[in-house]
Amino acid sequence: MHPLAKRIALLVSIFSLVTGLFLLGYNLRLISREAQASALNLWPLLLVIAGFMLIADSTRKRAFAHGAEVRTMELPLPMAPGCSELSVRVDFSYGRLLVACATGAPRLITEQVGPASAPMITREIVGDRSEIAIAVSQPIFPAHFQLRNTWRLELPRSAPLRLSIQLHEADLHLDLRRLDTETLDLRTDSGTQELLLGRPARKLTGQIYASGSHLSLVLPLHVFARVRLLNPFCRVDYPQGDLVKREDGSLVTPTAPDAKGSVEVSVDGPLRALVLDVEDAAADPET
Repeated sequence: MHPLAKRIALLVSIFSLVTGLFLLGYNLRLISREAQASALNLWPLLLVIAGFMLIADSTRKRAFAHGAEVRTMELPLPMAPGCSELSVRVDFSYGRLLVACATGAPRLITEQVGPASAPMITREIVGDRSEIAIAVSQPIFPAHFQLRNTWRLELPRSAPLRLSIQLHEADLHLDLRRLDTETLDLRTDSGTQELLLGRPARKLTGQIYASGSHLSLVLPLHVFARVRLLNPFCRVDYPQGDLVKREDGSLVTPTAPDAKGSVEVSVDGPLRALVLDVEDAAADPET
């Protein structure tokens, strides 16, 4: 739910509670007819008070946002030695999330405006798999400055990756070109998302549920890729014309003799526009 809608919902709930208590008191004859008549004449004051509360809240947060400083935190993401698989789950809200391959040690860099709690990072070893969960506790009504937060998540290249991301009111730039990603589970709320998929060692399976306005999906070179769009009302654009539409509605890349690995992605949700493209050879980090 949009932050403004949450505030309005809270005010409506308070208004309903006050009205219900007043009517209950009147039915139990705890409120006189004179008090009832006065309340019926003065009830618009509740709307005036609610309006002043929304204006004061918005003004205070905007003034704080312009005067606050950017705070940067760097949090390491160490993997357990001997792990042959990495599972990462990220819950992020209100800002921008950047995910890419680490050039050094894996880490999370946060840039936040104003006071904010540090992300909660939990680690667990399940067999030979290392599981990392990253999340941050968010208030019910986020401040205006939180929309300027940025997370930079740098993941290691040393092990196959299972990645799960859930976004709320956030933009995403996901670069998996240097990572061996086996599964991708992405669920987004509002915002725009750009995904650069990498060439898997065997197969990359992706499940995307997008509710935002725009999703850009760039497929890797030298793989057989198939994209299944489960929302028939979404506008699809593949400007390079290097995809073929099958009878079942899925879009595939032409089979190449040097194809290595495969990519299969399902896209669902009330997404407005989807742009599909295949990476240029000059931009391929593996070449």
